[in-house]
Amino acid sequence: MNPLPEGAFIGIIGGGQLGMMLAEAAHRLGYRVLGYSDAADCPLAREADELVVGAYDDEARLAGFARRAGVVTVETETLPARTLEVAAETADLLPGAGVVLMTQDRAKQRTFTAGAGVAVPVHRVVTNAGEAAAAARELTLPVVFKRATGGYDGRGQAWVERAEDAEAAWLSLGGGVCVVEERVPFAAEFSVIVCRDRGGNLAFFDPIRNVHRGGILRVSRAPAGIPAESAKVAREFAYRFAVATGLAGIACLECYLLPDGGVLVNEVAARPHNSGHLTIEACAASQFEQLVRIAAGLPLGETTLLQPATMLNLIGDIDEAALAGLEAAYPGRCFVHLYGKAPRPGRKLGHVTVVGTAEAEPPACRAGCEIG
Repeated sequence: MNPLPEGAFIGIIGGGQLGMMLAEAAHRLGYRVLGYSDAADCPLAREADELVVGAYDDEARLAGFARRAGVVTVETETLPARTLEVAAETADLLPGAGVVLMTQDRAKQRTFTAGAGVAVPVHRVVTNAGEAAAAARELTLPVVFKRATGGYDGRGQAWVERAEDAEAAWLSLGGGVCVVEERVPFAAEFSVIVCRDRGGNLAFFDPIRNVHRGGILRVSRAPAGIPAESAKVAREFAYRFAVATGLAGIACLECYLLPDGGVLVNEVAARPHNSGHLTIEACAASQFEQLVRIAAGLPLGETTLLQPATMLNLIGDIDEAALAGLEAAYPGRCFVHLYGKAPRPGRKLGHVTVVGTAEAEPPACRAGCEIG
């Protein structure tokens, strides 16, 4: 496609902080943003030039939004299939509806990635109580049951230590389709972000090391400090996924580094990812700019890590004194991003990136920005 002219609209479906940061990147490149959200009071509303507020099943409103935008991307994969189909019928949607629908379902995602030659944890897909019990008997305990759809940030999961508890775990998640997988004795967690434009050109961000607690990402660091061969394997997996899906957009592969240097892919998100927020300050072109470039038909930007960086998530509440202490500890190198959300346990309210070091630690503070 010919590049979008300056001032053209780029559409974003979903009103969260990823959409907000996408809008910021679009403005830096000279584009306007037309957003679509089911809530008027959302992070995207802070940056969008215009926001269409409507239900995700309001086909007429969605079609009108997509028609005005011309090119549309998504900031969340948790969208109804029909939402994506309507957008694709009326506008140029990227990534395609099929990619988004596959990644929003853990069972489909596991099957697809394994079929594309991507190494994944040992697992079973179960659909009823009998299959749940059989999976717990066949796999090496302990195992974790993960709801195929709807789970995020550690939600929708149940650990099983004894095979006889499998049916109860399955029922606790509402029954239905679940992925059951063996515990992975990983040495570290890291992510790799791949960018692929409409012409098939690819770019990769350097691996980013991640620390989770309670299923929620707390800290990301780059460089990741993982073996070069492991990074090469992860990049090859990202390449296989991007090519196999025909991706036009970006995707993040969340990976386990095994003690022997091996790599398993835990999950894939075909959108900007929390671990990639540090690319805003640490790279010439952030993950958000890359997605805007792909949507606009511009050449991919430079992804090389220009300086070390640490990203700290602000969870649940924000301790202003602790933030001030962090800024004092790293003068001129601390960048605070707030999403405008009301405090709530487990909610991501913002993030802080400290550049020049991959070892930044904040002063002691409340749960709002602790990373221990």
